[in-house]
Amino acid sequence: MLSMLTVQNFAIIDNISIDFKPGLTILTGETGAGKSLIIDAIGLLLGDRASSTMVRSGYQKAIIEGVFSGYSDKISELLQSFGIDELPDRELSIRKEIALTGKTTTRINGILVTVNELNAIAEGLADIHTQDDTKKLFQSVHYLDFIETEESRQILRAYQKQLAVYQETLRKYQSLKKRATEDANQLEFMRYQANELAKANLSETEETDLEQELYILNNYENIFKNLASIKTLLEDHNITGSLFEISAVLKKLSKIDNRFQEHVGRIDDTYYEIEDFESFITSEISHLSFDGERLNQINERLSFLKDLKRRYRKTVPELIVFQTELTKRINEFDQMDDLLVDAENDVKAAYGKLAEVATSLTQKRKENANQLEQAIKETLKDLYLVHVQMKIGFKDVVFDDMFNSAVFHSYGTDNLEILISFNVGEPMRDITKVASGGEMSRIMLALKTHLLKNMNLATMIFDEIDQGVSGSVASAIAKKLKTISEDTQVLAITHLPIVASCADHHILISKKTVDGRTVTVLEELTMDRRIQEIAQMLSPDVQDDSVLALAKDMINFWH
Repeated sequence: MLSMLTVQNFAIIDNISIDFKPGLTILTGETGAGKSLIIDAIGLLLGDRASSTMVRSGYQKAIIEGVFSGYSDKISELLQSFGIDELPDRELSIRKEIALTGKTTTRINGILVTVNELNAIAEGLADIHTQDDTKKLFQSVHYLDFIETEESRQILRAYQKQLAVYQETLRKYQSLKKRATEDANQLEFMRYQANELAKANLSETEETDLEQELYILNNYENIFKNLASIKTLLEDHNITGSLFEISAVLKKLSKIDNRFQEHVGRIDDTYYEIEDFESFITSEISHLSFDGERLNQINERLSFLKDLKRRYRKTVPELIVFQTELTKRINEFDQMDDLLVDAENDVKAAYGKLAEVATSLTQKRKENANQLEQAIKETLKDLYLVHVQMKIGFKDVVFDDMFNSAVFHSYGTDNLEILISFNVGEPMRDITKVASGGEMSRIMLALKTHLLKNMNLATMIFDEIDQGVSGSVASAIAKKLKTISEDTQVLAITHLPIVASCADHHILISKKTVDGRTVTVLEELTMDRRIQEIAQMLSPDVQDDSVLALAKDMINFWH
């Protein structure tokens, strides 16, 4: 349950701290005093999106911190998986800071967490019902949330996995079919291109090698002239002969002074290198020749390659890759009928499995819907809607076209409608067309009462669930909140004295001016102050003894 809430610099809230207790806690106060701000602050701790506009004017950040106690084993497992140490006495601290810059940080037990991690943990801590939640009854997209259970969610996860398989097989089939149509129109041209490229006998390095060979042939005379010049220099200066003589002299000197010995080897190495170089030059000159026919062949081949690159707008390496792709596509086209049959069978198999899981999901949801219908009707009887007839309808889905993916959505194939009748003899109609605000509030309370059994939450929060009702209906709502609070901590905002009177704990929220600024003030009421507050809610004349007596009797009735 929520045991403590601290709020700083949040809208008109300066700095407040509230200790919450088990049972039913009622929050009352004039409109605009800050009651909904308390709910908003709790909502932020549970994952609602923050905004910099929430920061109190004149401050750099707002701070909201809540302490939850007695959380479930599931949350304990989540904390461990997120690397968050547990606090003593099975307490959990959530702290959110909202900066004026727009940056928001959240820490659980002092550890910085992501939005997804917060949502995963907060989901098991509390549920908040606001007036916006009642509006959800007017939006069919939310209907599935009302009937979903853990069993149906497991089937939904299996459905979503199979949906991904089906979508991928369908994509592959459609892509293959499109390519088959395109290739059929281009087949002859593709064959022509493949044959042309095959005859070209391309290699990745051929063009570079030919250009190098061409360059040598075009520079034949220059190469010959320079080689001959080198050979003449070597012969005229008799370099090898001089090195041989130098080596002989050094050998004689080394016998006198061994310092010269190390140079003998160096001169000998140089001699052999020069000798090898002379042999290389001689060989190059002897093999050097000008082949005019080869020059023509190279020019023709390079011209052919240039034309080929121009027509295909590809380099030679790219042409080689393209040739391989063409060959593959032609071979695939020759087998296309078989490939299409295989792809179609894959789609058929995936579609069949998906339809089977979708049907199973629908069946489970129908069972859940039937249970919800009965539970809501029974609860509504306690809330003075005794003649209610209600039906959660499922629109029929026909699985007769395996290529029609439009019937499948991420949430399944189910589209729901809620039909209801509040009066005997009247046909059931769409709930959005016939339900009043007070009726909607009671339906939502009945819905939350039922869902609570599956949610296993320690805290339920209601923001004016009694809006639009009065008299015996208000008393019935008070009784229902009281019943819920026997097993679950309940926090509720109300403007109705009958609802306020049933509280185990009563917090009055007001606002006052401090140092020229409006601030929200909280007061946990004693019995005497409770009597005064409820009397004030009953009548402006709070000093009337009869009003005070009535307020006291109302409180005593519940206790």
